[in-house]
This record gives sequence, C-alpha cells and structure tokens, in this order.
Amino acid sequence: MMSLRDLTLAARLAMRELRSGKRRFTVFLSCLILGVFAIAAVGSVSESARSAINRDARTLLGGDASIQISGPYPETEERAWLDRRGTVSHSISLRGMAHTASGDAMLVALKGVDAAYPLYGSPVLAPAIPLEQAIGPQPAAAGSPPEFGAVVDALLLERLKLKTGDSMTIGNATLRITAVLEREPDRAFQGIIFGPRVLVSIKALDNTGLLIPGSLIHSHLRIRLDTGAQNRAATEQQVHDFTEAVRTAFPDAGWRVEPFTRAAPRIRTFLDRIDTDLLLIGLGALLVGGLGIAEAVRGYLASRIQNIATLKCVGGGVGTVLWTYFFQIAIIGAFGIIIGCALGALVPMLARETLAEVLPVMPDATLHWAPLLRAALLGGLIIVAFSLRPLLLAGNVSPAVLFRGYVATHRARLTTAGRVMVTAAFAALTAMVFLFTPDWKLAAGFVAVVLGCLAIFRGVAWGMIHLSRRAPQKGHPSFRLGLSSIHRPGAPTVNLVFALGLGLTALVAIAQIEQNLTKALDRDLSREAPAFFFINILPNQLSDFEALAKEPGVTRMEQGPMVRGRIIHIKGVPVEEAPVSPDVQWAVRGDRGLSHAAVIPDDTEIVQGAWWPEHYAGPPIISLTEDLAKGFGTGIGDTLTFNILGREVTATIANIRKVDWMTFQLQFAVLFAPGLLDNAPVTWAVTAYGKSDGMDALYRKVTGSYPNVTAFSMREILADVRTLMERMGMVFRAMAAVMLATGLLVLAGAILADRHRRIYDAVIYKVCGATRGDILLALVTEFLLTGLATGLFSAMTGTLAAWAAVEGLMKLSFSIQPAAALTTVLMATGFSLLFGLAGTARALNRKPAPYLRNE
Repeated sequence: MMSLRDLTLAARLAMRELRSGKRRFTVFLSCLILGVFAIAAVGSVSESARSAINRDARTLLGGDASIQISGPYPETEERAWLDRRGTVSHSISLRGMAHTASGDAMLVALKGVDAAYPLYGSPVLAPAIPLEQAIGPQPAAAGSPPEFGAVVDALLLERLKLKTGDSMTIGNATLRITAVLEREPDRAFQGIIFGPRVLVSIKALDNTGLLIPGSLIHSHLRIRLDTGAQNRAATEQQVHDFTEAVRTAFPDAGWRVEPFTRAAPRIRTFLDRIDTDLLLIGLGALLVGGLGIAEAVRGYLASRIQNIATLKCVGGGVGTVLWTYFFQIAIIGAFGIIIGCALGALVPMLARETLAEVLPVMPDATLHWAPLLRAALLGGLIIVAFSLRPLLLAGNVSPAVLFRGYVATHRARLTTAGRVMVTAAFAALTAMVFLFTPDWKLAAGFVAVVLGCLAIFRGVAWGMIHLSRRAPQKGHPSFRLGLSSIHRPGAPTVNLVFALGLGLTALVAIAQIEQNLTKALDRDLSREAPAFFFINILPNQLSDFEALAKEPGVTRMEQGPMVRGRIIHIKGVPVEEAPVSPDVQWAVRGDRGLSHAAVIPDDTEIVQGAWWPEHYAGPPIISLTEDLAKGFGTGIGDTLTFNILGREVTATIANIRKVDWMTFQLQFAVLFAPGLLDNAPVTWAVTAYGKSDGMDALYRKVTGSYPNVTAFSMREILADVRTLMERMGMVFRAMAAVMLATGLLVLAGAILADRHRRIYDAVIYKVCGATRGDILLALVTEFLLTGLATGLFSAMTGTLAAWAAVEGLMKLSFSIQPAAALTTVLMATGFSLLFGLAGTARALNRKPAPYLRNE
C-alpha cells in the first residue's frame, strides 16, 4: 500500500514533469474531448427538449388533462359533470380536402375549436388579430351564403396560390382565409405531415358535413381544473385524482384520459430512442478514442525513459512510478473532460432556433448536469481502462531495459493482479453501458458489435502481420522494407486498422442503409404502392368509384369497408396499463380504421390459427396482424376490447396474419369476422393504382365531384418520408463523422508515438545506403497496404451491418451500393497515406551522425 507521503511525492513529481511533457498529450486530449463532447452534446440536447416539454406540458396537451371521446360530442350529463370541475375546451380534428374556385384541391388537417380554446398558451397569427374574430362569422355580401373565417398554415397558401382574404371550400362549407397560423400552441410533433393545418370554429366544422358516422375523427375535451394548488407536485396530484375520478364516473364511456404529465408521448418516445442511439454512437467514438489514449500514454512513457529509470534506480518502486504518471494522465484527462462537457453543454444554447423548427417547443437553454455527469463518468472510465495497461507494463519493466533507449512494453506481460485490474476497468465500463441504456437488448447488442468489430479488425491486423512476415523476400528493397514494417515489433498496425476501420464501418453502414431506403422508396414502393388513398366514401358513392376504375390510366382499384373504433383493453387490461411495445403504440393512441371480411384477402399469409368460414355466425372474432400481436403480447384465444361508435365490443383473436405495411396497400390491422359489423354505419376506403397522367385526372375528378371524400397522395407521403429520412441521416452521419475523426486522431497518435523508432530506422537505412526516395517508397508501401486492407474490410463489415438492418429489421430487399463501398476503400487508403507520411516525414530529414554518436 502506498503511504500518504509516497502519494504526495508522486503528485509533486507529476506536476514537475507536466511542465515540459504536456505537449505530448495533444492526441490524448483531442480524442477525449471529441468523445466526451459527443456524449455530452447528445444528452444535453435531449435533456433540454425534455425540460421544455415538462415546462410547456399543459400548453402542449391543451389543458391540465385531455379526454379523447368516442364520438364528435359528449353526452349532456358528461359535459355537465366536467363543467363543474373546471373550464372545458372542445376540439375536433379530421382530414379533409380544401378546394379553390379554380378547381385546385389539397389534403388538409382540419381542426374545429370552441370559444374556450386555447386553455393554455395562445396561437400566433399574421396579421395579429384575436382568434375568435379570425374564425368567427365573416361579413358577406347581400344574397351570398354565410362564410366562416379560417386560419391556415402558410404552406396551404403557397400550394393553392391563395392569399389572405380569399375563400375556399371544405366539404359543404365556404371558408374565408383571415390569417396565417404561424404557431399553434397545442400542436404536437409529427414526423410526416398529412396536409397543412386549417383552424376553424366547431360551428364551421359542423357546416362542412364531414362529421358523418364512420368517418375518422379525433374529438378531445381539454379541461383546466379549478385546483388552487400552489406548486407543481400538488397540481400533479390533483390532476391525477381528477383522471381517476373520470374513469370511476364513466367506466363505460370508452374515454381515454391523459394528464398533462404525459403530454407529447410521441416526442418523448422519439427523444428517448434518438438519445439512446446517438449515445451508443458517441460511446463508440469514445471507445475508439480510448485507443488514442492508450497510444498517447505509451508514447509519453517512451519519451520518459530516463526519468522512469532514474526514479527506479534511486529507490522508487512500481507504485511510485504508476502514481506519478497516473496523476499526470488524470490531470490532463480532467482538463479534457471539462472542455468536452463545456462544449457539449453549449450545443442546446447555440442550436435552439434550429431545434425549435422540428420540435413544438423552444428548447430549454439552461445547464443540465445529469448528461454532463454521465459524459464525465464515461470519459473517466475510458481514461482508466485504456491507460492502465501501458502504465502497468511500464512500471514492471526493469531499469536495465529502460536504459537501453526504448520501452519494450510490447514484449512485457501483465501480472495476474494487473490483468484483474484491467479486466475490472473494462467490466465497469460495460456496466455503465447497460446502466445508461434503457433497453438492455440494445446495450447487449452494442457490446456484441464492439467485441465483434474488435475481433474482426484485430484479425485483419494480425492477418496482415502474418502474411507480411511470410511474404517472399523478393523484389524492390523498399517494397520489402515496407512489408517488414507492418510486422516489426511495436508497429502500430493493430491500432491503426481498428481505429480507422471502426469509423469507416459506421459511415459505410449508414450510407448503405440510407441509400437502400431511398432506393426502396424510389423504385419498389413507388412501383407497388397505390397512387392515391380515398377515404370517407359513402356507401351510395361506391358504385361511382367502381365506374372510375375503368378510366384511362387506372390499372386497378381496391376497396374495403371501414368503421371507426379504438382499442381500449388488451386481454382485459386497459391500454394505459398494458405493456404495449413502443413500435405499435400507434395502434392504441386513438381511433383506427377497422374492417370486416368474409373471405381471406388476396396475398394474405396466416402465421397462426385459421381463417373463419365464409358464412361465420358466432361470437365476435378477429384477425390481427403479426406486428400487433407481438407488440401487444397476445396470441390465439386472447381478447381485445374495442369502443366502436360508442359501444364496447370484446372479440377473440382467431388468427394472426403477416402484413407488409411498406407496400402501402389497402391493409387493416384488425379484421372482424362476418356478423358484428355487417349492419354498422361504414364508410369505404379505396386505393387507386395507375399511371401518373391518368392518376392526376382521377384526382381532379374525385376531388371536384365528391367534397366529402378525402384523398391521400402517395407521392406526397413518400416525399415527406424521404425528407424525414434525410434529416435523420444527417444526424447519424454527423455522429459517425465524429467517430471517424476520433479514429483519425488515433491514427495520428499511433504514428506519432512510434516516431522515435521510425527515426532510428531511417538512420540505419541511410547508413546502409538508402536514399530518401527509398525510405519514402517503403513508407508508402506500408501505409498503402494497411489502408487498402482496412478499407476493404471496413466496406465488407459496414455492408454486412447494413444488410442485417435492412433485411432483418426493416424487412426490405437489400442491394450493395458500390459507390459507398468504393468511397470507403479510397478514404481508408487516402487517410492512411496522408497521416502516415505526414507523421513520419521528419524521419527523412534526420542526419545519422548525432544518433551514431549517442550509440
């Protein structure tokens, strides 16, 4: 055990040595700062967004609590019960088609609100007029039909070539555009936007004639309670008590009640997922940086040969050596961690405006300590884990070896205690990965990927060393020297291949995934997907649509009945309490389109159970898609309870079928057997396939003749999907670039740490008659072969990872993108040559005489 006096001595020696040796920690600092910055930045952005959501939770939800009801309007006694407990605001949302006098039409997100809206916050209009005035009745000329006002997104004006003061029609109502809606207080984040917002009064919405039985609507009652609470905790408790009182008072109403503490669930889920994914990529960059830390420590110890030898000769033990140099590493590391955390903390402040464009709230610009402490802890563990081995090896080398002029740590072996210490450090780092990753499967996958990449690239490096050692000793001498440099003692081949390979693997995997998804959208989905979805078709209009299938350019149409309903219980458990997978949360968030079928649909694959007889007559049974069954944790014989047009129905799962949602064909997550829905008020959904010219004519004919029908353009949906993919791709590419930049720093550090040996080799070569050109050719051979091999295996590994993601996770066809693979090979070769030659150029200019005199 080290005494306090020995530790004090080690600290004094460490401070003295730092005065002249801190410049050698440049790569060490750079790798650490980049990795810590990546983790701190991701955590700070996520935490600032969460803080802003919590701050504005009532505004985002629209009240202290929100109640989604099964019909457009609540019963009189239900509304009266709510009115006695606070101020209630009612809103109804649905999709519709906006028409202009010139015949143009587009899909819009229509929302009707009452006079109490909004309970929290306020909309931002241009011009700045009161909302009540903007959406109220508008002055009309004598003899003209009455018009209501509407405020709209600027996108609608741009697409339909309208301006403030112009009129449009939605359904049977004529609406005058009175203002542009610049900000809607309770509008939550949406990845894909199905039409610009049109905000009107509920009375105007009634006049549209779109609130027909069976149409897909979202009706909410928001309430501002008369709580009188003095702090947030008391308010949360009172809101919780209110939600329980609602469920107790109206257990059969089929309502879904949410308190403001659960506002914006999609944003929270999105942030959690992105935070986890980017954290793991940042941790990957930090792990790559750990190699740079190890190389920097090894190189620094090599430059301190005389100091270590002198210290051991005058009585300093292994402990003194270890603590002296560990204190130096710890001081420099703490400095790097502080810089990385400080830079990461600045990101939310500097990117507030950019983040506000994709989030419904302005991110919080205050300092958040939790993500910074997380980044600091991971940075500290990286320092300990990767510097411990070279420290222990240097401490165990005898003074006799050190005085010969180099640190032969590559030949030394750790003691049993040393191996235990190093293993414990990496075990603690692994434990932190599981601690900070909510999904243990994802954490286990990350650890497995890191170990797999380590095994692959270590194998590549050792393979290169093995092959170069056994290569024929023929040909140009410089070429033979380059080959021998790959396998010589102390060569940076292993760390070079791993550091450069991991960053390039991440980049090629992301590029291959992105390009395959884009290709799927442009080719497979565009070819197989319908051109349009038409919904809210009335039964008496169905024959007209069947006639439209014969229009020029229309190849085929598919149709299906649709009833509005919502899942309220899974296996008897309310959906709010059921363990529903995040991947299928969309199925329980609100009303869904349900359908029924007597015969099995075309191209349907039953994976469990069996289809019912065509003339089935019995208790309600359903067919459920495979993804919902898995996400709900249900199987054959389990039950789902639905609220269908205000009536609760419990049905048993009879079969489970496989559905490929990515084809965008007419599919329903839930299909009922004949009987239950046969006499229910239904609307019809129709998908139309065909050539673009014929589809445009069909769109104009449908939107011009059937104001109640809503049309979804697959072309616009795919464009929104592509835009969302591009935004996400930019974020992940940026994180992969950080990993690559860290790898390049490691590459530079490995070469710089080995510079003293290259100078020594260059001197020997010159004494033996080699010219600068001969030495340069040897260096080019070494780094060209190393970079080429690293690039080839990076391309292969990244492509394999992309294939697993596209084929395994996304269930899409995968094809190799040669451009991404070729770019990876060229980048690896180029970086290897650039950094290799730049880091060893000084060896060419060294004169032999001074070194020969010292020998």
